[in-house]
Amino acid sequence: MKGRAELRRDSPVLRHAIRVSAVTAAGYLLGAVLPLGLGHGYWAPMASVMVMRPDFSQTYARSVARFGGTLVGVALATGVVQSFHPGVYLSAGLAVVCAFGMYLFMRTGYAAGQVFVAAYVVFLLGMEGAGVGQTVRDRVTLTLIGGLLAMLAYAVYPAWETPRLRGRLADWLASVGGYAAVVVARYADPVGPGSPDVREALLNTRAARVAWQEAVERATHEPVRHRGLSHAAVEQADHALAEFGRVAMLMEAHLPEPGAPPVPEAATLAEALRHATEQGAKQIRERRPPEWDELRETVDAWSDDAPDHFLLHKGAALILEALDEVTTALTDSTRARTR
Repeated sequence: MKGRAELRRDSPVLRHAIRVSAVTAAGYLLGAVLPLGLGHGYWAPMASVMVMRPDFSQTYARSVARFGGTLVGVALATGVVQSFHPGVYLSAGLAVVCAFGMYLFMRTGYAAGQVFVAAYVVFLLGMEGAGVGQTVRDRVTLTLIGGLLAMLAYAVYPAWETPRLRGRLADWLASVGGYAAVVVARYADPVGPGSPDVREALLNTRAARVAWQEAVERATHEPVRHRGLSHAAVEQADHALAEFGRVAMLMEAHLPEPGAPPVPEAATLAEALRHATEQGAKQIRERRPPEWDELRETVDAWSDDAPDHFLLHKGAALILEALDEVTTALTDSTRARTR
């Protein structure tokens, strides 16, 4: 069922699958046509598959790391071979050492692992009597071709994270709004702390925030900044929604115990919060600054309806301030792009 859900044009998973398939086929054809590789033309598509990731930043970083590591590895191995002329058994021993080094340094970085992989290939092919100079040339050239194909795939069929930042922000807004609504509703129907629906809403909010932060990190390295949010807007919106979440968690920390007097007005506030954040998320996706007029009216009327519940009233006011900051961030970002 999940696989079927990705069968849509805007799915990053589908786009990645298409890119990998096309690049693998193109790399294999190039490796077969070009007079390189000594029968190892698969190095080009293998390099592409190993570096390609659904997002541009990881693909770029891994492409550079693989090419740089390969260059250093073949250079070091070539220096050893040409200086000491190891025989078959010594070359085999050096290949085993390189394989051990690859596993030993695998977690230190992709480039470090590729240094040992490239040296391993040089020593291994040296055992077969293949010319080291040709091995170096072919390995470096085919690795470079594989990396270039991977990068070219993003230019032809991109899946940038930057244009989707508004959607990630909208998801976070809707989830934290839902969390706050569930918490506030518990003041109207006290069931005590540890309510399952509150826990579930909190986990959804944390997942949405992590998705937003990961998207921001990936978008930072993409060359398409003007189609998304400015850095200032990202920071301001992130700060505002984080503050929103902290206020909701504070209200959760003071949930009334079972049997405590209910606050009927809290149900109205909870529904206003849910509706306002859902509508605000929709407006963000439509590239419109969100509006909070209905929620503001509910919050303004709160002090007259329930003057004794300071925490809810003050919390609602702080949430409204955070939402206004989100609107300011998105409005300033829109104005900056239209200048």
